[in-house]
Amino acid sequence: MLKAYLTYRKSRLNAHGIHSPFVFDFYNAVIKFAKKRDTRTVEQFREKLYTNKTTVHFEDFGAGSRKNNADMRTISEIAKNAGVKPKYGRLLAQLVDHYAVESAMELGTSVGLGASYLLNGNSQLQLISIEGCEAVADFSQQHFEQNENVRLIQGEFSKVLADSQFNDLKFDLIYIDGNHQLEPTLNYFEFALNHIHDESFIIFDDIHWSEEMEAAWHQILKDNRVHVSMDLFQFGIVCRRKGQRKQHFVLKY
Repeated sequence: MLKAYLTYRKSRLNAHGIHSPFVFDFYNAVIKFAKKRDTRTVEQFREKLYTNKTTVHFEDFGAGSRKNNADMRTISEIAKNAGVKPKYGRLLAQLVDHYAVESAMELGTSVGLGASYLLNGNSQLQLISIEGCEAVADFSQQHFEQNENVRLIQGEFSKVLADSQFNDLKFDLIYIDGNHQLEPTLNYFEFALNHIHDESFIIFDDIHWSEEMEAAWHQILKDNRVHVSMDLFQFGIVCRRKGQRKQHFVLKY
């Protein structure tokens, strides 16, 4: 990952190097403002998670964790190791806010931090969030059970996504934060392409996490159905904007 980060630092651009009106707007309205976004309520929730010593049986369907692969984990450990970091959580919130995102799907609920940032951007957001681990899904369900706009589904991603209930659904944003293996990531990408419109965003977390994720990311970048792609190191963001020539940007964040 260090090599990938050094490459990212050498390649990243700020607003002055961006020759795309859409990406220029994204940089100035999302990246710049995300750093100052007020997400105190989410951070208060994060602090509660960090001190929660409840132990749950953790079932991992993906590439595992670098720090802890034990079957039994505390909520605190899961939040610290798998939860989206504040810097990128604020970016999710700012993106949802600026582009008036009304419908979203999240692959990888974990303990609910990603969903909380998305809802910070729009409290009325219609969100479907999917979590593979039953015990973690049960925990997160308690946090969101009073929010009628959040639908949490427990199940292995590929099985859930194959359900016909999603056939005709389109989302403004699909946030993929789970599994972190090559073939499943590409399968989620294929699903996402079939469930977005021309102004939607597909966001991949941990694009430089491993060789498999790097390989998946590079395959996604080559896909001609992607017209705009952005590398923010932690996040990879792709859009299908017909009529715009294919462009890739490595953005400073």
